[in-house]
Order: sequence, then structure tokens, then C-alpha cells
Amino acid sequence: MNINNKEISLSMSDEEISWMRQNMSRFKSSCEELSNRKMSVIYDFITIEKPITSLSYDEENGYHAEDKDVKNLIEPYLQKENYDHIFVCIKLGDNAHPNDIPVYDWIGLGGMDYLGIGFSNVRLPNSDKSYAYKYDARVNTLPEEVFIHEFLHSLERISKEYGYDRPNLHDYEKYGYKDEKLVGLKKWYQDYMNSEIETSNGNIGLNKEVYSLKPNNEENFKFTYTLNEFNEPQNIIEEIKMIITKAINNLSINKERNTI
Repeated sequence: MNINNKEISLSMSDEEISWMRQNMSRFKSSCEELSNRKMSVIYDFITIEKPITSLSYDEENGYHAEDKDVKNLIEPYLQKENYDHIFVCIKLGDNAHPNDIPVYDWIGLGGMDYLGIGFSNVRLPNSDKSYAYKYDARVNTLPEEVFIHEFLHSLERISKEYGYDRPNLHDYEKYGYKDEKLVGLKKWYQDYMNSEIETSNGNIGLNKEVYSLKPNNEENFKFTYTLNEFNEPQNIIEEIKMIITKAINNLSINKERNTI
């Protein structure tokens, strides 16, 4: 790839690919466990040998891969399967070349979507001695945490789009949770996924309906209508209901075709 007019060549080692493979397997098991079987995971692990030729940049996150950077690489696979989420695992630096691509502290970026599919970055550490993605009973028993965290950012975003109340994923300390040695934020994720975060006004967290929803995109709005300015919807669910109602009233469309 070309960064600041420099040609940079980085790739994952076989060991690093193995880390990602193991953690996707652990992600599958952990999501089912932490959600009390509210969600299940079926996934494909795809190793792409073609290089990324561009990266995106912003002041908050530094260099990262957005959908436009990997579009041509992932499209052939998306045409074959119906995915709900994509993790793009990338390596942006190594200790031998620390100044090639300045990176920030993040190891994951989430909450994005690509054509209605959840989209996250997972960054490999610069050092092959890092335990960020390695299971070790003495150091790290939740190496799949970044995958869980970034996926929950997508559920957090979907909750907001559909008008469901939910706490911010990064506000764990506000509710008395701590990033613990060995298990990270496992307890926070579990309570977040099951709406068991205790507050003075009752338990809060993700609404269980969120597990059956996808990010909003243009396909959710097949028909376009002018809304009554005195009766505008208050959230995305009301808006969809209004669109469907108007479609039924104004068009002779088979009921089955209007189901979202």
C-alpha cells in the first residue's frame, strides 16, 4: 500500500492467522454463552492474499480500513453468502518498522456498516510477543474480547437506529464494572447482552429484539413517500410502519411482498 508517498508491505504470519482463526472459534462460543443463547454464530474464515492498496485516516482513529479500502477484496465473497457482519483483520505495523504507519492505541474499530452489513476492523499487534490474541490462563483468558466488543458496537448502533434505549458500550465504569485481569470486561458484556445491568430504575441493556435486526440501509426503504409534517415518526420503527401503511393504502401490492 502507499502511505504518505511510501510503498509499505506488511502481511500476517501463519501464526498470526492462526490466532485470528482460534479467536473466531472462541468468539462463536462466547457470543452464545454470554447472550444466554439469544444469539448464535455461523461464520466463514477467509484468508485474502491480495493486498490492501489504500487506508483511510482521521484524527481520532489514525489509519484504518474503511469499506472503500477493501470493497474490491470482499465483494466476491459477499455475492456468494448472506452475511450479517464482517471483521476485517489487518496488520498495520511491526516492531521492525515502527514509523511506517503511525497507529493509535486501538486494536479494534466498530460500529460501521457496509451496504447494511456490520463492519469492524481488528488490528494485529506490532509485536509477535503480545498476548492480546493469545489464550493463557496466567495472562489472558478472553483473547476474543476485541471481536465481542466490536460486534457489540454494531448491536449498539442498530439499537439506536431502531429507537431502543441502551447504555453506551464504553460506559461500563459508570455502572460499576471494571476491566478485570484475565477476563477483561466479560461480566459487562454478559449483562449488556442480557439487559441485566442494574440501575435504580431497573435493569437495562440490549433489547432482545436487536438480535434479529440488521443495520438500516436503503433496502429498508423500498418505497418513498412524503410524510405528514404534523405526524412525523419519532424513531425508525415508526417510520417503517408509516411507510408500509402508505404503501398498502396507495398501491395494490401483494401483502407478502411488503413484509420487512
